[in-house]
Amino acid sequence: MKKFLGLALISGLFFSVNAEAALYRVDFSGTVNEGTYNGYFTYDNAGLDLNGFNLAPGSINSPALPEDGLETSLVMNISSTAVSVSFDETTAGSSFLDFAAGELTGWAIGGNILGFGTVSNATALDFSLSNNLLAFNTGSIEGGLMYGRSPDWQVTELSAVPLPGAVWAFGAGLLGLLGLKRRRKIKMLRTATA
Repeated sequence: MKKFLGLALISGLFFSVNAEAALYRVDFSGTVNEGTYNGYFTYDNAGLDLNGFNLAPGSINSPALPEDGLETSLVMNISSTAVSVSFDETTAGSSFLDFAAGELTGWAIGGNILGFGTVSNATALDFSLSNNLLAFNTGSIEGGLMYGRSPDWQVTELSAVPLPGAVWAFGAGLLGLLGLKRRRKIKMLRTATA
């Protein structure tokens, strides 16, 4: 029993070290010719250079963005008199995230109505959006290129149950169960000797 308690204490201390990785959400919105666009993407900063430029395996100008972009989820909605379309992480992805002192300072996402590996126009994605410009190729729908204003955007850290708290809660519950088992055993021994 004492060995187990020592092991639980050591493992609790081991797991109580907080990792600096966190999940973030970037919400954005803006205007485009006679319409609006909005959406969000999330990213996990684990493994990213938080003091520099992080480029996905493809770029925003490549014929198709990689499915393994820097985002963990993505939603992009465009609604105007010319077109109304939505994208998600199966049809769009992030191409770069730029950081300075741990703060996101620049980003770009892009998407394709037909999905990854295909393009509606052989030379451009259906949309590309960065922290300072939206370009939308309506070639597959209306025939033309629309430009939007820079998006308003904000970054929010998503809250989650931290691993250290979960480990301590699990350990406390486990120790409580062991205490109940020990109490029963002592009660049984007292009953048997009486």
